[in-house]
Amino acid sequence: MKKYTKILMTAAVAAVLSGSVMAAGTTGGLRDIDTYWGKQAVEYFYDNHYVSGADGYFHPDDPITREGIASIINNMLNESPAVPKTSFKDIQGRWSQRAIDSLVDKQIMNGYSDNTFRPTQNITREEFAVIAYNYMSYKGITVQDTAVPYDDENAIAPWARKAVDTLSAAGYMKGANNTFQPKEEITRGEAVNVLYRILTNGKGSSEKQNTLETQVFKDITDVYGSIKNFAKDGIMYWQGNKLHVGVKTQANRDKLEQALAEDSQIEGGSVIVQRSTYSYNDYKNIMARAEKVYRANEPTGSFVKTDVDYLNEKVLLTVNSISKGTQTALNKEIGGVLRIVIQ
Repeated sequence: MKKYTKILMTAAVAAVLSGSVMAAGTTGGLRDIDTYWGKQAVEYFYDNHYVSGADGYFHPDDPITREGIASIINNMLNESPAVPKTSFKDIQGRWSQRAIDSLVDKQIMNGYSDNTFRPTQNITREEFAVIAYNYMSYKGITVQDTAVPYDDENAIAPWARKAVDTLSAAGYMKGANNTFQPKEEITRGEAVNVLYRILTNGKGSSEKQNTLETQVFKDITDVYGSIKNFAKDGIMYWQGNKLHVGVKTQANRDKLEQALAEDSQIEGGSVIVQRSTYSYNDYKNIMARAEKVYRANEPTGSFVKTDVDYLNEKVLLTVNSISKGTQTALNKEIGGVLRIVIQ
């Protein structure tokens, strides 16, 4: 699994194609998650730079604030366009202002009627459910919203009921002992684990996902002749509960879209065919070139890792340090597809 991507490259692609694009990241030494039940999710978010750990500590059991969750989700979105500034009187000049402005603009979060956002206020479980639901809506992630009975369901606010039902039915957010505890504060670790389940479709690589991938590969093979030929022209990854297939060539994109539409084994809307600037092989080549340039210009033994953000069509070069000369060389060799991350 690519540790910087917002999406998950399918295991089937990795198994079929030679030379995996996928590489494991590291937590860089978070000291307080080794025995934490939700360690995998925290590691994923830390490696992807969605969260940070001051002085090497994540504090998973601490409550999360409104500005804290705004920052995390804004990092997940990784969208750079300018957003209109809000007029909340209590966020002006705060470190979180841009993230808050962004999420309010996207209708993922809202302020209060007294023109405040209350950035340092801790978030309750039902409030977080609504924020997570709004994030899913913004990203186009749809799941069944079957009502889930809880012993304390009468304590869930009417405005949060749909969100709670949706996240509970999908397995993204659960309560203990058949209770949801809507008024309890959600912790940093709990919030990250819910968002991680949303990103990875909650139940991981399920039988349904594997079945869909297998069927899509049959159609891809019909169009391209082989998966290796497809690797020269396309990519495939999961985003939420949707399987995305990106194709560079218009003619092949049209053929594949038609083949998938005519395939009675594929549920409508479960696969999204879209234009892609780069193919699987293109990304492999760019990553190799980026690492080669970095190693040629930096001291021997310097840390370097390359990843792919398929959603934003970027190759990410993660390093501990980099000189201006190396940056210039990388910009000249790779160009705008490269994003440098210093950790």
